[in-house]
Amino acid sequence: MQDKINQIQDLYRQWQQLQPKLAQAQQDWQQSCAIMQQLNDFYFDGEYREFYEAIENGAKVDLTTQGEYSVMSEDALWNAFHEHQHMAWQRLRSAMAELDPEQ
Repeated sequence: MQDKINQIQDLYRQWQQLQPKLAQAQQDWQQSCAIMQQLNDFYFDGEYREFYEAIENGAKVDLTTQGEYSVMSEDALWNAFHEHQHMAWQRLRSAMAELDPEQ
């Protein structure tokens, strides 16, 4: 009996230690969503296409980055949207499985 109590106490301790990390992860996710909304607005509201065509027609802009792909490459933002959506679905499925384990 004592071993079982100790085991469950340890699990509870682990769960408590995860709470600040989970709270931070939630804040990070919300920040990610806000950033993604701004990227989405830029890409789908026409500004991206306008800039892309101007660059194709010779507009001089500096597309140097700090190592990431340029937002003006056709795939960088598109792939980011899909990755974000995939992560959102993973979070939703995980939450649903936790809330409705019989599903």
